[in-house]
Amino acid sequence: MEHGARLSSRRVIAIGFLCMGVFNVLSLTVNIIQGINNYRLQNEQRTVTTPMTFQAPFAVSQNQMDASYLQQMGLSFISLRLNVSPETVDAQHQALLHYVRPASQNALRVKLAEDAKQIKGNNVNSAFFMTGARVFPASGRVEFRGELKTWIGDSAPYSEIRHYALFLTREDGVTWLSRFAEVKDEKK
Repeated sequence: MEHGARLSSRRVIAIGFLCMGVFNVLSLTVNIIQGINNYRLQNEQRTVTTPMTFQAPFAVSQNQMDASYLQQMGLSFISLRLNVSPETVDAQHQALLHYVRPASQNALRVKLAEDAKQIKGNNVNSAFFMTGARVFPASGRVEFRGELKTWIGDSAPYSEIRHYALFLTREDGVTWLSRFAEVKDEKK
């Protein structure tokens, strides 16, 4: 009888350790899954944002932007840079510089200062009317084609077709303007 009871108690203890091992493995698996979900919620959660003066909401995550968001932010930056008058040029360019990384503002600041000096000195008003847009979400590139109308003093407007490319990045929940370039069309 003793021999049977000892064998039975070892079997119960072995089954107990086996069950505890299974519960530990399940607990570890659940904790790993929960950690991955917490990371995704912190960094990949989509947020609805409405840029500047636009009325349409767009989804963005901590480090990603969708095509609609890129296009509307690009339009906002185009507006800040090109829809200017002698009275508004400084405020508009200063607002644009807030979206450029502080480390890379110097080159754009010099270009904007030159533009502002010419706009104020010649009493220039300008407005950009978009005729087409192309968005490349994977690279953060937005291209705009449109008509730039320029009034010098009280003269009639001078119109020309322009093509701009903007490069945007999104890091840690902040949208940065990396580059604002005019594209020279070879078909002219």
